[in-house]
Amino acid sequence: MRDVKLPEVRKAEILDASMKLFTEKGYLQTTTQDIINQVGISRGLLYYHFKNKEEILYILVEKSVKPLILQMEKIVNETSLSPAEKLKQFLQTTIIQEDSVTEEKVTLQETVQLEENRYMMDRFYHKFIEKLLPLFTKVIEEGKEQNVFQVAYPYETAHFLVTGYVFVSNDIKLKKLGIEEMEIYLEAFKGVLAKTLGIEESILNW
Repeated sequence: MRDVKLPEVRKAEILDASMKLFTEKGYLQTTTQDIINQVGISRGLLYYHFKNKEEILYILVEKSVKPLILQMEKIVNETSLSPAEKLKQFLQTTIIQEDSVTEEKVTLQETVQLEENRYMMDRFYHKFIEKLLPLFTKVIEEGKEQNVFQVAYPYETAHFLVTGYVFVSNDIKLKKLGIEEMEIYLEAFKGVLAKTLGIEESILNW
């Protein structure tokens, strides 16, 4: 009897095998045939689940940021935190901590920085912004209701802030700046946040 696996199980196997190959061989050096051989499936079955290697990478990147989205949702819905404290924790969650860096994360970061993947990542960043925007808007609206933030248009303001933060922060990663240079960008964004929301910049320090 043939071993027929559920689609979600097979997709997970393909994703795991692809991540392993990207880490070992590199994204550009990995072919779809390598993935097929690693999983032990037919070419038709691979293309049944994924259009191409780029789509596999896209889903792997999406999967890698899911914990970040969940963490941000938790922060936004935490009633014990003030709007300013939520903003501060929002920023903290986006900073990569050294103890959370894994070989897979490094591989994904290096892969998305390839020129060949710029268009794909542009699509991803727009989708990422769509997920962050309602969360950021909710925090700004709370601050406005509590008269902590002086903002006339919470949604529109959040849209500018989130879009700028996502694209600039990823652009500086592409430039492979050092820690000190990246910290300057973070301090600059804190300044933009503070001025935009009408609060003291020191509130956002940690």
